[in-house]
Amino acid sequence: MKKISILFFSFILAFSLMAGNVEKVFTFSQVKIMQNGLHQSVTLDNTMLAGLTGEPMLPYHQVAMMLPPGEKAVGISITGEELTAIPGSFDLFPQQTMQPISKGPDGTFFKKEDVYRSNINYPAVATGHLINSYLNGYAFALSTFTPVIYNPAGKSVSYYKKVTVHITTQPDPGASLALKNLTSSPNALKRVRLFAQNPEMMRSYPVKNPLKTNYQILIITPAQFQAGFQDLVNFYAGKGLTTQIATTEAIGSTMSGQDLQEKMRNYITSEYQSNGVEQVILGGDVEYVPYRGFYCYVISGSGYEDYNIPADIYYSALDGNWNTNGDNKWGEPGEDDLLPELSVGRMSFSTPQEQANMVHKSVSYQGSPVQETMKHPMLVSEFLYDAPMTWGSDYLELLVNDHGDNGYFTHGIPSSQNNFTRLYDTLISPPSNVYSWSIGQLLAKINSGNSFIHHCGHSNWDYMMRLSNGQIINSNFAQVNGIMHNYQLMYTHGCICGAFDESDCIAELCTSISNFLVAGVFNSRYGWFDQGTTEGPSAHLHREFISAMYNPSPDSAITELGSAHTMSKIKTAPWIGLPGEFEPGAQRWCHYDCNVLGDPALKVWIDNPVTGISERPGTFSCSISPNPCKDLATITYVLTANSEVTMSLMNSIGQQLFSRSLGDQQPGTHTSSFNVAGLAPGTYYCQLDTKDNSVVKKLMIVR
Repeated sequence: MKKISILFFSFILAFSLMAGNVEKVFTFSQVKIMQNGLHQSVTLDNTMLAGLTGEPMLPYHQVAMMLPPGEKAVGISITGEELTAIPGSFDLFPQQTMQPISKGPDGTFFKKEDVYRSNINYPAVATGHLINSYLNGYAFALSTFTPVIYNPAGKSVSYYKKVTVHITTQPDPGASLALKNLTSSPNALKRVRLFAQNPEMMRSYPVKNPLKTNYQILIITPAQFQAGFQDLVNFYAGKGLTTQIATTEAIGSTMSGQDLQEKMRNYITSEYQSNGVEQVILGGDVEYVPYRGFYCYVISGSGYEDYNIPADIYYSALDGNWNTNGDNKWGEPGEDDLLPELSVGRMSFSTPQEQANMVHKSVSYQGSPVQETMKHPMLVSEFLYDAPMTWGSDYLELLVNDHGDNGYFTHGIPSSQNNFTRLYDTLISPPSNVYSWSIGQLLAKINSGNSFIHHCGHSNWDYMMRLSNGQIINSNFAQVNGIMHNYQLMYTHGCICGAFDESDCIAELCTSISNFLVAGVFNSRYGWFDQGTTEGPSAHLHREFISAMYNPSPDSAITELGSAHTMSKIKTAPWIGLPGEFEPGAQRWCHYDCNVLGDPALKVWIDNPVTGISERPGTFSCSISPNPCKDLATITYVLTANSEVTMSLMNSIGQQLFSRSLGDQQPGTHTSSFNVAGLAPGTYYCQLDTKDNSVVKKLMIVR
């Protein structure tokens, strides 16, 4: 062990001596000018408008540059070339404050007249805040920059067609700890490659050898709920995914840490580094599985401050300890880890029945889906704000088809391949009147069958989509029972509806009753939007979430709920370095309070499964006993010639749940068996394949 550590230190030292500056060139050519009342906005390709409150909004480009191993970023600068004047006279629109989605208008318009009278080129500094962060052991410098120069008094705008970003680095004493999080996981390495603007730097890092023993899913829950997860464990085992359960009692008694939260995080880190864990299920409400409350402050109006934002990213972003100065403000700028290593979801139940409902819905949704509603997304929006008019529908429409709006590209839900249900508040004549949809309309559309509900509107801990806690009952969602229509998922921008520290918030009720939601993504505190625009912190995360799922490249698409959520935070992290974001922190706030409630390993259906199958005879005989069965199914088959045999188990729509090779076998009678105890009630099929033919037999699973 001593020899290895010396070699590893030498490796880091060698790269530290070689490093010092990382560069990347960005080019700009497409200029777009928009009129906004008496003001104008100027954007360039792949840039987002941003600024300090009351000061001119300028187009910023993100920076997500990988650093050499053993290094950290200590400075950022840009060199511009080919300065080009944009014809015209410009009074650039001033940045307004971010707003909580549930806050009404106050009529205030912010504009710093002293800045607009200045005859000095603006901004004085062209770069945003520089943030160091690690993703699965790979060091990143995160920031933003603007290629634009504005003279407010002269009303002139120019931009550089070519910009070189220089990142200055120096040796990082803490790099050895971060490098322990290097992984051999293809899923994690895919996220790193997709995120890095200079992925070639990955070749500089040591390659982590595959682990001899590993598993994919970790469940942390009290001992009293351990047995209640067995159906989920069995289901994932049938898909080739190994799950282990650790009790909060065992973690609390064996791990080091100042409290149970830190002990749990230390345990997760150990299992990630030693066994390659990729998904973590927190099994239980906060009285059983505690959360870490984070601090954030947002400059908006008189300011918004919270010391206790329920943030399960604490358990998924594993670098540092989130509180280096040891005060009561967890997650302050500089203490944070914005790039999660793995995915975390909270199945927030308080009783065995609620747990059983959640486990059943996850297994049924994945293993026995109702086929017809896989491509029926539902978009639900509300009127958000007056002066300027702001509509939730404008945000949600950016989820449909591919978009490059607001400075970043995202893949969207293809309109040509999906049947959308839209329920939007709209403006009617006279102009001051708003048409609002009703609860009756909402419930009718939900019960008609949908795959995924996307919501942008007002919420509270006991209120969401105009529904109150008292209306979250099975009878209101009678058709969404996993038989008539699929259980559904939801992503909402709404404020506080996912405040799982309440007893019980509306999102917890939606996921823990027998019907309705199998899982979702919710805010434990405010969701945020940028008034009068189609951009905002909550919308940004939502777009990146959809982009991860609907990436047309099979090598890049991510359809596990928690993994797509993790990717949305990774892709959004550089924008926390925007001017007006690093300290005020509306994007940071959403980075913290946006959580998965439900099973993070759940594979989300974005397409219809293969068509159903039926029993099919083959040239060799096969029988199943007992039929129907409950726990163990035994397959007897007779071969007339030497052949290699493969056995598979499929659900009624042809989705393969389990497959294994039985090897090369001689003529004669053979038997094999598999455990079906973890499967939901329903019809399944066993398929046996030889080199010449196959046979399919029906098996009815009963419980």
